[in-house]
Amino acid sequence: MKKISVCYVLSYYSPRYVRTEALIKALQKIEEIELHQARNSSKGNLRYFETLWKLLIIRFFHNPQYYILGFRGYEIFWIVRLITLGRFLIYDHMMSPYDSLVYEKKSIRSAGLLNRAIYFYEKSILKSADLVLTDTEIHRRYFHSLFGTPFEKIVAIPVGTDEKLFQLSGPLNAKSEFFEVLYFGSFLPLHGMDIILKAASKLRDKPINFVLIGGNRTDLSSFQQMQKELKLKNITHIDWVEFEELPQYIAQSDIGLGGPFGNTGQAGRVITGKTFQFLAMAKPVIVGLHVDNDDGFENQVNCLLVPQGDELALADAILWAFEHKDNLNEIGRSGYELYSARYSTLQISKKLTRVFSL
Repeated sequence: MKKISVCYVLSYYSPRYVRTEALIKALQKIEEIELHQARNSSKGNLRYFETLWKLLIIRFFHNPQYYILGFRGYEIFWIVRLITLGRFLIYDHMMSPYDSLVYEKKSIRSAGLLNRAIYFYEKSILKSADLVLTDTEIHRRYFHSLFGTPFEKIVAIPVGTDEKLFQLSGPLNAKSEFFEVLYFGSFLPLHGMDIILKAASKLRDKPINFVLIGGNRTDLSSFQQMQKELKLKNITHIDWVEFEELPQYIAQSDIGLGGPFGNTGQAGRVITGKTFQFLAMAKPVIVGLHVDNDDGFENQVNCLLVPQGDELALADAILWAFEHKDNLNEIGRSGYELYSARYSTLQISKKLTRVFSL
């Protein structure tokens, strides 16, 4: 059987980003595919030259039929498009820079030359790509509506996770004397760190401790200010944890905060990577409710669901978990079953198999 040749292209400051790892693992599961990788290992500006040099070598010596340009590929899209001319280019558009800059971060005015330039740059990329990947059906509809990209040209592939690292290993029991609530990741607006801190304030009199991992210098300033204003003593903040150590923190917690809780536009369209990591380890997780999306989540069955932007609802969900500890292992197990049925590496492989018409 002759295999089809596929090249995965990535130039990102985090070369082992969860989206990348999940797609690579899923592609490697497809027997009919011979996979090449033009992926950076360096993290500075040198990464662009490293990726493009690897891509040129693969194009010259192997000449794959398909290329997949990974997350944040908009930075080098047109160079990659030129190198891969005549071949099928798949663009992974998990996040819109236009939406992020204009509507999420609000760092660019919604009217003006810069706004229009970014919009048409992104729209031209989506038009030029032969196929566009994104992470949810809501994002698929959103990009169709915002940029006019043909609906049939966009395929939703869930983020998934690295199942060798985040794996099921029997009942996960916390070891802390407190009921431990775990969050890790960035403190971007969509994640709703202010909602989490306000929920922690509502639970200050309970033996419940919040372990919050992450944040950058800008985020931490407002985080620390709010923590001080609310006089929170039930927060343990850890600046940084190696990615490989996260499963240990998950195993030792009672429940995870998958979110997102920020109630922004982007928050309503994503299922976070950490949500999949909790599910893959059968740890019960609190998920920010998505509107109009058949994602399979059921409250108090395979997760706890809360409205986004609602600290009272989040506090109530955590309190329910604290008062129903005996239910949590079963909820975690059902969450794992949902992950296996819809979001696992095997399911991603099946979706990608259809992309390549295998």
